[in-house]
Amino acid sequence: MWWILVFAFAGSAAFEEERTTADAIIRFVDTTGVERLGAYVGGGRARVVTSEEPTPDKSWVVGDVVVEVGQLLTPVSPPYVLAIGLNYIDHIIATNSTAPLTPAVFFKGSHSVHHPLSPIVIPEISTKPDYEGELGLVFSRDCKDISEADALDCVLGYVVCHDVSARCYQNEDDADNCPGNGGQYSFSKSFDTHAPIGPRLVSVKTLGNATGLTLQTRVNGDLRQNSTTSSLIFGVQQIVSFMTSGTTIPKHTVVCTGTPDGVGDTMDPPTYLQDGDVVDVYIEHIGVLRNPITRLSTKHGLLGRTHVDFDLDDLLLFPSATA
Repeated sequence: MWWILVFAFAGSAAFEEERTTADAIIRFVDTTGVERLGAYVGGGRARVVTSEEPTPDKSWVVGDVVVEVGQLLTPVSPPYVLAIGLNYIDHIIATNSTAPLTPAVFFKGSHSVHHPLSPIVIPEISTKPDYEGELGLVFSRDCKDISEADALDCVLGYVVCHDVSARCYQNEDDADNCPGNGGQYSFSKSFDTHAPIGPRLVSVKTLGNATGLTLQTRVNGDLRQNSTTSSLIFGVQQIVSFMTSGTTIPKHTVVCTGTPDGVGDTMDPPTYLQDGDVVDVYIEHIGVLRNPITRLSTKHGLLGRTHVDFDLDDLLLFPSATA
Protein backbone atom coordinates (compact mmCIF):
# COMPACT_ATOMS: atom_id res chain seq x y z
CA MET A 1 0.00 0.00 0.00
CA TRP A 2 1.46 3.33 -1.06
CA TRP A 3 -0.43 5.62 1.15
CA ILE A 4 -1.62 6.18 4.67
CA LEU A 5 -5.37 6.56 4.41
CA VAL A 6 -6.97 9.40 6.28
CA PHE A 7 -10.34 11.03 5.72
CA ALA A 8 -12.11 13.91 7.35
CA PHE A 9 -15.13 16.05 6.72
CA ALA A 10 -15.05 19.74 7.49
CA GLY A 11 -17.90 20.17 9.93
CA SER A 12 -19.66 23.51 10.13
CA ALA A 13 -21.26 24.21 13.50
CA ALA A 14 -21.71 27.91 12.83
CA PHE A 15 -25.01 27.40 10.99
CA GLU A 16 -28.29 26.94 12.80
CA GLU A 17 -29.20 23.98 10.58
CA GLU A 18 -25.85 22.30 11.41
CA ARG A 19 -24.69 21.91 7.84
CA THR A 20 -21.84 19.57 7.04
CA THR A 21 -19.40 20.64 4.37
CA ALA A 22 -16.71 18.85 2.42
CA ASP A 23 -13.58 20.34 0.88
CA ALA A 24 -13.19 17.62 -1.76
CA ILE A 25 -15.75 16.15 -4.15
CA ILE A 26 -16.04 13.50 -6.82
CA ARG A 27 -18.38 13.33 -9.80
CA PHE A 28 -19.71 9.87 -10.46
CA VAL A 29 -22.51 7.67 -11.69
CA ASP A 30 -24.07 5.70 -8.85
CA THR A 31 -25.03 2.04 -9.13
CA THR A 32 -28.59 2.99 -10.21
CA GLY A 33 -27.29 5.02 -13.17
CA VAL A 34 -27.76 8.52 -11.69
CA GLU A 35 -24.96 11.08 -12.14
CA ARG A 36 -24.07 12.82 -8.88
CA LEU A 37 -21.58 14.98 -7.02
CA GLY A 38 -20.51 13.78 -3.62
CA ALA A 39 -17.89 13.54 -0.93
CA TYR A 40 -16.21 10.15 -0.83
CA VAL A 41 -16.58 8.47 2.57
CA GLY A 42 -14.81 5.16 1.93
CA GLY A 43 -15.83 1.64 1.06
CA GLY A 44 -16.94 2.64 -2.44
CA ARG A 45 -19.58 5.06 -1.12
CA ALA A 46 -20.13 8.83 -1.31
CA ARG A 47 -22.31 11.31 0.54
CA VAL A 48 -24.31 13.31 -1.99
CA VAL A 49 -23.97 17.11 -2.08
CA THR A 50 -27.15 19.14 -1.65
CA SER A 51 -26.09 21.72 -4.26
CA GLU A 52 -23.60 21.56 -7.10
CA GLU A 53 -22.61 25.17 -6.41
CA PRO A 54 -19.92 25.58 -3.74
CA THR A 55 -20.27 27.82 -0.71
CA PRO A 56 -18.59 31.25 -0.74
CA ASP A 57 -15.51 29.72 0.91
CA LYS A 58 -15.41 27.00 -1.82
CA SER A 59 -16.68 24.03 0.12
CA TRP A 60 -19.68 21.84 -0.73
CA VAL A 61 -22.67 21.22 1.51
CA VAL A 62 -23.40 17.50 1.87
CA GLY A 63 -26.58 15.85 3.05
CA ASP A 64 -27.42 12.55 4.69
CA VAL A 65 -27.86 10.52 1.49
CA VAL A 66 -25.04 8.00 0.99
CA VAL A 67 -24.87 6.02 -2.27
CA GLU A 68 -22.62 3.44 -3.92
CA VAL A 69 -20.17 4.77 -6.52
CA GLY A 70 -20.58 2.99 -9.85
CA GLN A 71 -18.35 4.87 -12.32
CA LEU A 72 -15.91 7.64 -11.44
CA LEU A 73 -16.10 10.66 -13.79
CA THR A 74 -14.01 13.77 -14.30
CA PRO A 75 -14.71 16.09 -11.32
CA VAL A 76 -15.88 18.87 -13.69
CA SER A 77 -16.81 19.11 -17.36
CA PRO A 78 -14.42 21.80 -18.62
CA PRO A 79 -15.27 23.91 -21.69
CA TYR A 80 -11.70 23.18 -22.75
CA VAL A 81 -8.31 22.43 -21.26
CA LEU A 82 -5.32 24.77 -21.23
CA ALA A 83 -1.84 23.54 -20.48
CA ILE A 84 1.58 24.98 -19.68
CA GLY A 85 4.69 23.65 -21.37
CA LEU A 86 8.26 23.68 -20.03
CA ASN A 87 7.38 24.64 -16.46
CA TYR A 88 9.90 22.47 -14.54
CA ILE A 89 13.59 23.24 -14.93
CA ASP A 90 14.61 19.56 -14.83
CA HIS A 91 12.24 18.80 -17.72
CA ILE A 92 13.65 21.75 -19.67
CA ILE A 93 17.20 20.46 -19.18
CA ALA A 94 16.24 16.89 -20.09
CA THR A 95 14.57 18.00 -23.33
CA ASN A 96 17.38 20.42 -24.29
CA SER A 97 14.87 23.26 -24.32
CA THR A 98 15.05 26.92 -23.34
CA ALA A 99 13.17 28.22 -20.32
CA PRO A 100 10.31 30.51 -21.41
CA LEU A 101 10.08 34.08 -20.14
CA THR A 102 6.33 33.73 -19.60
CA PRO A 103 4.10 30.65 -19.24
CA ALA A 104 4.02 28.69 -22.52
CA VAL A 105 0.29 28.10 -23.07
CA PHE A 106 -1.30 25.60 -25.44
CA PHE A 107 -4.79 24.13 -25.89
CA LYS A 108 -6.15 20.63 -25.47
CA GLY A 109 -9.58 20.20 -27.05
CA SER A 110 -12.64 19.30 -24.98
CA HIS A 111 -12.90 16.01 -26.89
CA SER A 112 -9.61 14.93 -25.29
CA VAL A 113 -11.05 15.15 -21.74
CA HIS A 114 -11.28 11.66 -20.25
CA HIS A 115 -12.50 9.97 -17.07
CA PRO A 116 -10.40 8.21 -14.43
CA LEU A 117 -10.05 4.43 -14.85
CA SER A 118 -11.18 4.58 -18.50
CA PRO A 119 -8.79 3.41 -21.24
CA ILE A 120 -6.56 5.93 -22.99
CA VAL A 121 -6.88 5.04 -26.67
CA ILE A 122 -3.73 5.48 -28.78
CA PRO A 123 -4.54 5.93 -32.50
CA GLU A 124 -2.45 4.29 -35.20
CA ILE A 125 -0.90 7.60 -36.26
CA SER A 126 0.68 8.06 -32.80
CA THR A 127 3.89 6.02 -32.93
CA LYS A 128 5.52 7.45 -29.79
CA PRO A 129 2.81 7.94 -27.14
CA ASP A 130 4.08 9.33 -23.84
CA TYR A 131 2.84 10.22 -20.36
CA GLU A 132 3.02 13.54 -18.47
CA GLY A 133 1.75 13.76 -14.89
CA GLU A 134 0.64 17.25 -13.88
CA LEU A 135 -1.15 19.35 -11.27
CA GLY A 136 -4.36 20.82 -12.66
CA LEU A 137 -6.23 23.89 -11.46
CA VAL A 138 -9.93 24.55 -12.03
CA PHE A 139 -11.35 28.04 -12.58
CA SER A 140 -14.12 28.99 -10.15
CA ARG A 141 -15.73 31.61 -12.41
CA ASP A 142 -15.20 33.54 -15.63
CA CYS A 143 -12.00 35.56 -15.10
CA LYS A 144 -10.24 38.29 -17.06
CA ASP A 145 -7.30 40.61 -16.28
CA ILE A 146 -6.61 39.15 -12.84
CA SER A 147 -3.59 40.23 -10.79
CA GLU A 148 -1.35 37.68 -9.10
CA ALA A 149 -2.58 38.98 -5.74
CA ASP A 150 -6.19 38.15 -6.66
CA ALA A 151 -5.48 35.00 -8.66
CA LEU A 152 -6.59 32.45 -6.06
CA ASP A 153 -10.07 34.01 -6.10
CA CYS A 154 -10.36 32.54 -9.60
CA VAL A 155 -9.32 29.06 -8.50
CA LEU A 156 -12.02 26.64 -7.36
CA GLY A 157 -9.62 23.83 -6.58
CA TYR A 158 -7.16 21.28 -7.91
CA VAL A 159 -7.19 17.99 -9.80
CA VAL A 160 -4.66 15.56 -11.23
CA CYS A 161 -4.02 15.84 -14.98
CA HIS A 162 -2.44 13.37 -17.40
CA ASP A 163 -1.22 15.23 -20.49
CA VAL A 164 -0.90 12.28 -22.88
CA SER A 165 1.36 13.28 -25.78
CA ALA A 166 2.16 11.98 -29.28
CA ARG A 167 5.89 12.77 -29.41
CA CYS A 168 6.30 12.04 -33.11
CA TYR A 169 4.02 15.00 -33.87
CA GLN A 170 5.22 17.22 -31.02
CA ASN A 171 8.99 17.15 -31.51
CA GLU A 172 10.16 19.33 -34.38
CA ASP A 173 13.18 17.13 -35.16
CA ASP A 174 11.45 13.79 -34.67
CA ALA A 175 8.87 13.04 -37.36
CA ASP A 176 10.00 9.50 -38.21
CA ASN A 177 7.10 7.14 -38.79
CA CYS A 178 4.66 10.07 -38.60
CA PRO A 179 2.49 11.05 -41.57
CA GLY A 180 3.23 14.74 -40.95
CA ASN A 181 5.69 17.23 -39.52
CA GLY A 182 6.67 17.85 -35.90
CA GLY A 183 6.13 21.02 -33.88
CA GLN A 184 2.41 20.27 -33.43
CA TYR A 185 1.87 21.00 -29.74
CA SER A 186 -1.92 21.20 -29.53
CA PHE A 187 -2.56 18.55 -32.17
CA SER A 188 -0.11 16.10 -30.63
CA LYS A 189 -1.79 16.41 -27.24
CA SER A 190 -5.46 16.61 -28.24
CA PHE A 191 -6.30 13.16 -29.55
CA ASP A 192 -9.48 11.68 -28.09
CA THR A 193 -9.01 10.44 -24.49
CA HIS A 194 -5.62 12.21 -24.18
CA ALA A 195 -6.57 14.43 -21.21
CA PRO A 196 -7.61 12.26 -18.26
CA ILE A 197 -8.63 14.41 -15.27
CA GLY A 198 -9.43 13.32 -11.73
CA PRO A 199 -9.87 11.55 -9.47
CA ARG A 200 -11.49 14.34 -7.47
CA LEU A 201 -11.54 18.10 -6.99
CA VAL A 202 -9.93 19.43 -3.81
CA SER A 203 -10.83 22.97 -2.78
CA VAL A 204 -8.39 25.86 -2.92
CA LYS A 205 -9.55 26.43 0.66
CA THR A 206 -7.56 23.33 1.61
CA LEU A 207 -4.57 23.53 -0.73
CA GLY A 208 -4.06 27.29 -1.17
CA ASN A 209 -1.57 27.86 -3.99
CA ALA A 210 -0.84 24.11 -4.11
CA THR A 211 2.89 24.43 -3.53
CA GLY A 212 4.94 21.66 -1.94
CA LEU A 213 2.78 18.75 -3.13
CA THR A 214 4.50 15.51 -4.12
CA LEU A 215 3.86 14.57 -7.78
CA GLN A 216 4.62 11.05 -8.98
CA THR A 217 3.91 9.07 -12.13
CA ARG A 218 4.13 5.30 -12.29
CA VAL A 219 3.85 3.02 -15.32
CA ASN A 220 2.95 -0.55 -14.35
CA GLY A 221 4.11 0.31 -10.83
CA ASP A 222 7.52 1.58 -11.99
CA LEU A 223 8.25 5.08 -10.64
CA ARG A 224 9.01 7.35 -13.62
CA GLN A 225 8.38 10.89 -12.35
CA ASN A 226 9.05 12.01 -8.78
CA SER A 227 8.92 15.73 -8.05
CA THR A 228 7.07 18.42 -6.13
CA THR A 229 4.92 21.34 -7.17
CA SER A 230 7.41 23.61 -5.39
CA SER A 231 9.60 23.11 -8.47
CA LEU A 232 7.15 24.84 -10.81
CA ILE A 233 8.84 27.76 -12.58
CA PHE A 234 5.53 29.63 -12.88
CA GLY A 235 3.24 28.96 -9.93
CA VAL A 236 -0.54 28.92 -9.86
CA GLN A 237 -0.95 32.66 -9.27
CA GLN A 238 1.47 33.60 -12.05
CA ILE A 239 -0.26 31.24 -14.47
CA VAL A 240 -3.75 32.56 -13.70
CA SER A 241 -2.65 36.19 -13.97
CA PHE A 242 -0.82 35.64 -17.26
CA MET A 243 -3.47 33.66 -19.07
CA THR A 244 -6.32 36.00 -18.06
CA SER A 245 -4.49 39.02 -19.48
CA GLY A 246 -6.88 40.42 -22.07
CA THR A 247 -8.64 37.05 -22.23
CA THR A 248 -11.71 35.68 -20.47
CA ILE A 249 -11.08 32.21 -19.12
CA PRO A 250 -14.45 30.50 -18.56
CA LYS A 251 -15.65 28.87 -15.37
CA HIS A 252 -14.49 25.26 -14.90
CA THR A 253 -11.66 25.58 -17.40
CA VAL A 254 -8.93 23.16 -16.35
CA VAL A 255 -5.30 24.25 -16.60
CA CYS A 256 -2.59 21.57 -16.55
CA THR A 257 0.42 23.34 -15.02
CA GLY A 258 3.32 21.39 -16.54
CA THR A 259 5.24 18.15 -16.07
CA PRO A 260 8.58 17.40 -14.38
CA ASP A 261 11.48 15.29 -15.64
CA GLY A 262 11.02 11.57 -16.15
CA VAL A 263 8.86 11.30 -19.27
CA GLY A 264 9.44 8.31 -21.52
CA ASP A 265 10.81 10.42 -24.36
CA THR A 266 13.91 11.40 -22.34
CA MET A 267 14.70 7.94 -20.98
CA ASP A 268 17.73 6.03 -22.30
CA PRO A 269 16.55 4.39 -24.44
CA PRO A 270 13.27 6.28 -24.98
CA THR A 271 10.39 4.25 -23.57
CA TYR A 272 6.89 4.90 -24.84
CA LEU A 273 3.48 3.69 -23.71
CA GLN A 274 2.47 0.21 -24.85
CA ASP A 275 -0.70 -1.85 -25.07
CA GLY A 276 -1.71 -3.06 -21.64
CA ASP A 277 0.25 -0.46 -19.65
CA VAL A 278 -1.37 1.13 -16.60
CA VAL A 279 -0.43 4.72 -15.73
CA ASP A 280 -0.90 6.13 -12.22
CA VAL A 281 -0.43 9.86 -11.65
CA TYR A 282 -0.40 10.72 -7.95
CA ILE A 283 -0.51 14.15 -6.32
CA GLU A 284 -0.34 14.46 -2.56
CA HIS A 285 -3.69 15.30 -0.90
CA ILE A 286 -5.57 15.00 -4.21
CA GLY A 287 -5.35 11.34 -5.14
CA VAL A 288 -4.34 8.89 -7.84
CA LEU A 289 -5.45 9.23 -11.46
CA ARG A 290 -5.28 5.74 -12.98
CA ASN A 291 -5.85 4.78 -16.62
CA PRO A 292 -5.03 1.73 -18.75
CA ILE A 293 -3.51 2.07 -22.22
CA THR A 294 -4.93 0.49 -25.36
CA ARG A 295 -4.08 0.93 -29.03
CA LEU A 296 -6.72 1.42 -31.70
CA SER A 297 -6.32 -0.50 -34.95
CA THR A 298 -8.52 0.38 -37.92
CA LYS A 299 -8.38 -3.30 -38.83
CA HIS A 300 -8.70 -5.00 -35.45
CA GLY A 301 -10.27 -2.39 -33.14
CA LEU A 302 -9.02 -1.94 -29.57
CA LEU A 303 -5.95 -4.08 -29.01
CA GLY A 304 -4.86 -3.56 -25.41
CA ARG A 305 -6.27 -3.29 -21.92
CA THR A 306 -9.68 -1.66 -21.50
CA HIS A 307 -10.17 -2.44 -17.81
CA VAL A 308 -8.00 -1.87 -14.78
CA ASP A 309 -8.27 -3.19 -11.24
CA PHE A 310 -8.79 -0.57 -8.54
CA ASP A 311 -9.88 0.13 -5.00
CA LEU A 312 -11.46 3.56 -4.64
CA ASP A 313 -10.08 3.83 -1.12
CA ASP A 314 -6.55 3.62 -2.54
CA LEU A 315 -7.27 6.34 -5.10
CA LEU A 316 -9.29 8.82 -3.06
CA LEU A 317 -8.72 8.73 0.69
CA PHE A 318 -6.28 11.60 1.17
CA PRO A 319 -3.08 9.83 0.08
CA SER A 320 0.06 11.15 1.75
CA ALA A 321 3.51 11.44 0.21
CA THR A 322 5.20 8.18 -0.80
CA ALA A 323 8.79 7.06 -0.72
